[in-house]
Amino acid sequence: MRIAARPTQLFVRIIITLTLLGLGPSQLAFAASPTQQDSPHTLRLAMPQPETLDPLLQSRFDPYSRDVAENIFIGLTRFDPYSGQVEPMLARSWDVSTDGLTWTFDLREDIQWVRYDVQSATVQAVRPVTAGDVVYAVQRGCDPTRPGPVTTNLMVVRGCLTVANAFPEVVNDLFIAREIGVRATGPHTLEIELLFPTSYLPSLLSTPEFFPVPREAAANSAGWTKTPDLLTSGPYALQGWTVAGMTLVRNPHWPDPVEGNIAEIAVTFTSETLPAPTLAGSGRADFARLPADQIADAQSRLPDLLHTSQGSTLILMGFSYERALVDQAEVRRALSAALNRRALAQQASDGRFLPADQFTPAGIVAAPTGPALPDADQVLAQSSFSAAGYPSCAGIPEPLRLRVPDDDPVWLAIGQALAGQWSAALGCNPVLFSVEELSRTLLIELAHSTYDTELVTRPHAWLITWSADYPDAHAWLNDALHCRYGYFRTGRECDQADAALDGAASTFDLAARAQAYEQAERLFFGAEGTYPVIPLLFSANAWLQSPELSGVNQVGAARFDRWSLSASN
Repeated sequence: MRIAARPTQLFVRIIITLTLLGLGPSQLAFAASPTQQDSPHTLRLAMPQPETLDPLLQSRFDPYSRDVAENIFIGLTRFDPYSGQVEPMLARSWDVSTDGLTWTFDLREDIQWVRYDVQSATVQAVRPVTAGDVVYAVQRGCDPTRPGPVTTNLMVVRGCLTVANAFPEVVNDLFIAREIGVRATGPHTLEIELLFPTSYLPSLLSTPEFFPVPREAAANSAGWTKTPDLLTSGPYALQGWTVAGMTLVRNPHWPDPVEGNIAEIAVTFTSETLPAPTLAGSGRADFARLPADQIADAQSRLPDLLHTSQGSTLILMGFSYERALVDQAEVRRALSAALNRRALAQQASDGRFLPADQFTPAGIVAAPTGPALPDADQVLAQSSFSAAGYPSCAGIPEPLRLRVPDDDPVWLAIGQALAGQWSAALGCNPVLFSVEELSRTLLIELAHSTYDTELVTRPHAWLITWSADYPDAHAWLNDALHCRYGYFRTGRECDQADAALDGAASTFDLAARAQAYEQAERLFFGAEGTYPVIPLLFSANAWLQSPELSGVNQVGAARFDRWSLSASN
């Protein structure tokens, strides 16, 4: 299978990319970004000071660092948050072997490593980004002797797991090159060998772990991204970084059209004495993401500047299938149908969460479009409970034990609100629902079933969070819930939903993948779903935005090259 070459003209590029992906204009998840304006502007941004901009060390829980890294580095592919698809970037095209295990990439030759030269006050091109930079990045990411944890995203590459688990004394350049299935077959041709067919590889390649890295800059310095002569490859370059802030400037050597009019990004680092709401409210910041504990304050003081969308972390309730009561799908279905998630979000989270309408969030690659979770359906809840043999809660063998993390009072509040809604909707005595706190570490181990259930009795249900590593439906439904490979080990048997997920992993037709994920979502969470877990709430992605700023994407890392400020700014 071959993915066609990346066109140079923006409009043609978008149309052909969407056509290749089997998409039409009606399937775009968000409105198109603004067209380029003639007058360049400076975007004033407020954010905490990042510890590092090293792509290997980027945490999915640190949106601030990812916003910067997304705009100064590029990958083989790039996630487009406006269409919810992945588009070619450094990779112009690629071929996939018939067994799905070998991917051969043809790379562009017009993307440069650049650095800002203080003496000339210009961004200077150093050399082209090459296949060797990708090879080095993957090898560096799999090497246990180099900085940063080895991420699961890299484990699809043949040999990465072997190297990551090797004794440090045997790890050297020859061992790494021999074991890891990534090689440059030319300056701008690349080959990646996988352990198993991975149809979602383009989505993985858009993550920072796969970003090319210049060996000459990173090999001898763990803090190479903090040096004044930092090499970058994206649409913006780092001009300077002080204790007070940083400045990014548009890269004049960037070969692609820039749709927005942001020529410079002036970043002010926030602190306890200078939080984001203060900067935005006083007109000193055009954009600022909000941490969860500042959302309520922004709602009361700056409602006209506040924007929210569905975030990237899902709060869910998992079950221990070995426990009586929750071992029945009808009971789990009833517990879900009894919930009013909107009321739950308002009652327990103080603006920090939004109701979940399905397990997989919207706006990512191959995301299912339905079905929506049944919400506050008392008739369905009671009939399902009766079908399980517990009409009006009669005959329940023991109180349902729900355990919640003990690291934040919000979890206990959510747990108690859940118990209250169940009692009211199902007509149960409140004493039949027990909510207690447990250490998050222990809860994670129980959810992942790393304890021997013959020695440790798991609670009936537990609250936990899930956040995917890459912007693809596979990272949600499969990586979290698959009967064999999923993170949450409920103890369920494999069924049709898992077969759909297996099929999605090995088909390269995007429409077929999306259909398979939608089938899995329906089998898990539809009207007759098995409900291995219950999706409850999504974290709120909240930010403050100047009225003059447009084009801000609601999903994924910031795309400053597609943002615009009006002339009144």
